[in-house]
Amino acid sequence: MKGSVVVLISLLRGEIIRVDFGINIGSELSNTHFAVVLNDDDNSSVDNITVLPLTSKPGYKRLDVGNILKPFNKNGKYSNKGYALITQITTISKKKIFKDNIKCYCSDKILEEIDNEIIKFLTKKLDTTIK
Repeated sequence: MKGSVVVLISLLRGEIIRVDFGINIGSELSNTHFAVVLNDDDNSSVDNITVLPLTSKPGYKRLDVGNILKPFNKNGKYSNKGYALITQITTISKKKIFKDNIKCYCSDKILEEIDNEIIKFLTKKLDTTIK
């Protein structure tokens, strides 16, 4: 909307948000999914954020993150179980984030596992343990 002011939010690393990924091409993720915020230094003046989408289905390069979605499953609509889609890291506009998100975060242990899997997937490092 021309002339309107959009209020952007500031998100924390590890925050779990519900996102509308829209309609994409091929095997790119589409529709509504939960995602983990990966940025470590976000602020409200930046429109884009890097996220790691979550799914309820196990599969190739999907990290089991346990019952991470349980806080969102008040009415039984979602699965409690979550898998991080390591191959689907993406940057989105904050305008794609649903406004009705609840404050929920990954544990430091899960974030460390995510970091290690991303390093393994995107680099040739043999020892992926972050120290």
